[in-house]
Amino acid sequence: MLEIKMKLSTLKAIFNSMEQGVVFIDEENRISYANPSAERIRNIKLKEVLGQSILNCHPPETHQKILKIIEDLKSGKIKEHQKMNIQMVEGKFYDNTYSAVWGPRNKYLGIIVVTQEVTKRKKAEDELKEALKKLELANEELRHQDKKKDDFLSNVSHELKTPMISVIGYIGMILKEKVGPLTEQQRRFLEISYKNLLKLGKNIDDLLDLAELGIKKEGWKFEPVNLSDIILFSCQTVEPIAKEGQIQLELNLPQEEVMILGIEDKLNQLFDNLLINAIKYNRRGGKISVFLSQDNEFAFARIADTGIGISQQSLAEVFNRYFREKNKHLTNVKGLGIGLSLVQEIIKLHQGEIFIESELEKGTTFTLKLPRHLKK
Repeated sequence: MLEIKMKLSTLKAIFNSMEQGVVFIDEENRISYANPSAERIRNIKLKEVLGQSILNCHPPETHQKILKIIEDLKSGKIKEHQKMNIQMVEGKFYDNTYSAVWGPRNKYLGIIVVTQEVTKRKKAEDELKEALKKLELANEELRHQDKKKDDFLSNVSHELKTPMISVIGYIGMILKEKVGPLTEQQRRFLEISYKNLLKLGKNIDDLLDLAELGIKKEGWKFEPVNLSDIILFSCQTVEPIAKEGQIQLELNLPQEEVMILGIEDKLNQLFDNLLINAIKYNRRGGKISVFLSQDNEFAFARIADTGIGISQQSLAEVFNRYFREKNKHLTNVKGLGIGLSLVQEIIKLHQGEIFIESELEKGTTFTLKLPRHLKK
């Protein structure tokens, strides 16, 4: 008997020293014990509430939920602890954890309720929810503005392209001397104009494609495509440009087909842009290596150049629209800075990923990962 009293005394001392509030309620839901922390948290005095219903210490709107928790634990319907977050004294918030207490022969003795203040956590959670709500509203506004910008770019690009095609056509006729002979100076001036108009046409096409990818989310027609054929065609397309800069183009393709589900013209555009980028930012006499491989799930394309490289600070921004790195070697490099943005959008369209590694003065490597099309 003495040993039992000592154990009870030790247990009471432990409860009394706890920061958490501890309340024990008997099988009739009456309070039979509360430690000092529970008295402080619940703003009660044990001698005043002893034998009273536990519901007297909670707001009326919580009574039904508390009774259900107690009944579920008492009946054995729920075995694990049950938690309930409520607002109590002076607007503070607490977590109440309810646990059933069972005696010998599985006799139900009551419920022990452990209470811990969580006001700071609750406040932080509420602030986070509010911040996330504001962020979502801001993102929605950004998406709306982005769509308006894409619509504007698309409309302006269309308006520019129609008269430009006409001008290119007429200059082409003049260069072919369809309307009469040209002097050497006239031909030289017209050829410069013609080349610049073609460059302008390429920029307008890129703007149109970028706008289309931003606006059109569905309705694309995907078909089985051999990625080797796509890469080979793009390499043949840019080969004359590479030769002008005395840049060696090395192609490493597997003998077997590398099939993906894709949009052929978009994939051609993707590799054209990456290869032209590798030429544009390479050195005279440099090298571009193109590799293609596959595993059981994915196709991997890698384009590595020996160019001027990209600074580590700029790596995170290279896929942003209109981004142009400030570099002493780039003073003569022209463009709108949308080529890599277009590449990334096309990769996303094909459910793929693109990775970039670069080191200044040594070169850049782009690695593409695209889901394979497995024949059934």
